[in-house]
Amino acid sequence: MSCTFDDIVAVSTPSGLSPKAIIKLSGKDVVRHVQKFFLSTDALEITDVDGFRSYFGSMHLEAEKILIPVSLYVMKAPNSYTREDVVEIHTFGSPPLLEMIFEALLLVGKCDDCQPSDNGEEVVIRIAEPGEFTKRAFLNGRINLAEAESVLRIIRAKTDSEFLLAVSRLRGITAFMNEVQGGLMKLCAEIEASIDFSDQDIDLISATRIESQLLSLQEKINTSIEKNCISRIPHDGVRTVFVGWPNTGKSSLFNKLSNYQKALVSSIRGTTRDVLESVVKWEGIYFCITDTAGMMYGEDELESAIRKRTLDSLKDAHIVLFVFDGSVGVCREEIEFLCSISSDNVIIVLNKSDLPQHREKKRRCLEMDNYSVVETSAQTGQGLDVLKDLMVSTVLTKSVDMSASGITFSLRQKIIIEKVREVVVKLLDSLHQEIGYELIAIDLRCAIDIVAEITGEVATEDILGMVFSEFCIGK
Repeated sequence: MSCTFDDIVAVSTPSGLSPKAIIKLSGKDVVRHVQKFFLSTDALEITDVDGFRSYFGSMHLEAEKILIPVSLYVMKAPNSYTREDVVEIHTFGSPPLLEMIFEALLLVGKCDDCQPSDNGEEVVIRIAEPGEFTKRAFLNGRINLAEAESVLRIIRAKTDSEFLLAVSRLRGITAFMNEVQGGLMKLCAEIEASIDFSDQDIDLISATRIESQLLSLQEKINTSIEKNCISRIPHDGVRTVFVGWPNTGKSSLFNKLSNYQKALVSSIRGTTRDVLESVVKWEGIYFCITDTAGMMYGEDELESAIRKRTLDSLKDAHIVLFVFDGSVGVCREEIEFLCSISSDNVIIVLNKSDLPQHREKKRRCLEMDNYSVVETSAQTGQGLDVLKDLMVSTVLTKSVDMSASGITFSLRQKIIIEKVREVVVKLLDSLHQEIGYELIAIDLRCAIDIVAEITGEVATEDILGMVFSEFCIGK
């Protein structure tokens, strides 16, 4: 597949001051356009390159009457990321300097000696849209849609673990989907061949064999969904929620872990009313910590709204930190609420260890086999390092499959693969009901088309827009 587009340009590095920045161009005329400004130290013409080559020299901006030292990297089609001619200009990361180069490149198509394009229109360079370089790589057949989504994950990775997961996705999803699609296509071909030769009394494939192949595909799909670690380390961090009764010290612990006084703290019951968030990083993992209002079971409208907001925060939590005041007696409602939380990753935080501890409450907390228990003091800082270590180990041992062979789906991909599973279940039912092979073949074709939505072989503009709009400009 090959597509023709305008020439595009964008800054590929983050905005702001930096020692180095990269301006990237892609399109059929970008090499010729850049040649107008580039003076090579070796007096070489960059238009003569085949494949890939690097150059050193300067950009001559006549309007500004300055020479800017640059390194130039030229990649000729199809040996580039977009499978078009690509030029990267590496220079100083000064915003005014980059703006000068940008303006010169955007104006180059309007100069008098520019050659018209194939359709007779004026050749211009325009600013790339978000994700357009990767979109061109997809449309020109360099990568499929699932790989494009993995590229976004790699770009957004903040830690080693997130990067490894993104690389795992890049390697694993396409291989897995090719295996599923290949199995469906092979089965469909055999069934359709059996239909073609049905008048010759030749049984090319039996119902038993069809069932065996469908069950094998079903098992592969079920296993992939069960092992899928979708969004367990999201872009904004592992969602960690403090919850508990009023005045247990949740906000004080939140401030300690956040390293600054973000939550208002007082001895007045119910001081915290709003949900507060703070992002922190420990052991290379980002945690988005949420402080919630203390649970209250009053009947007035405000307390009901506060309770609902706390419960809503728990729905999206990866880790729940249930805070008890260790200096007071046991509250039956606290224990009941703790047991009602469905999350597998609940850590009991027995706070206020600097005060005399209530023996019965401490004993009951320590006897809860299903939970890890940490004794802390927000006042002295005791136990906070233990709590951090426990949060990190919870992520690494329970929440994320760090193996290189793990398959991780995006939400879009997970929805599609579940549709395929539904079709396979329908096919097995049809087979048991002895429905004709013609109808089974139609459903198999449907499943094949659904799988193709993951790789982008079948893709609408809405799907492409949804995927590539999440990229930043220059990627």
